[in-house]
Amino acid sequence: TKNPIQHFKFPRYSNNISEQEIKISKINQLFELSLENSLQGHQQRLLLEFIYGLGMSLAKIIKIKSAIPELDEGQVRIYFKDLKYRDVPFSPVSIKVLKMYLKMIDNVEGDQAFWVNNEGSILNASQLQNMLNNYFEKHKIPPIKANELRYLSVQHFSGEGADVRSIQTLRNVK
Repeated sequence: TKNPIQHFKFPRYSNNISEQEIKISKINQLFELSLENSLQGHQQRLLLEFIYGLGMSLAKIIKIKSAIPELDEGQVRIYFKDLKYRDVPFSPVSIKVLKMYLKMIDNVEGDQAFWVNNEGSILNASQLQNMLNNYFEKHKIPPIKANELRYLSVQHFSGEGADVRSIQTLRNVK
């Protein structure tokens, strides 16, 4: 008989994460820090929320077209470029960050997109990753790739007692 998990492989980056020994307390501190009141400061915080808090991939995040806060208390509806949407849980603090960010991008001339810079140009995935890396470096945390951060969040949540079903729901997988 064949081994049913013979083709299963751990993500390539899992060894890199354990070498960095990034602790949950360091990541959680980022959520508690006061926010830099700039477009980029809000983007960095939202990226952290989407990737670490919601387990979204950078490929999915870059496809966000718009977000409607407080659809229900503690919920945000995220619309994607393919016209699909997803209702996600958001903390009250993160909802405030999102509302401020939406006001900021409304005042930016140029492309009407969710991820734009101060000049109104649409940001790509590598620019968002660089923005996230700068945020980590500023707070003395080694740069973490978006997928590593997603993987790390699953480790942290399961280490804190989250069951498999909750993590699957968080990551939007079956």
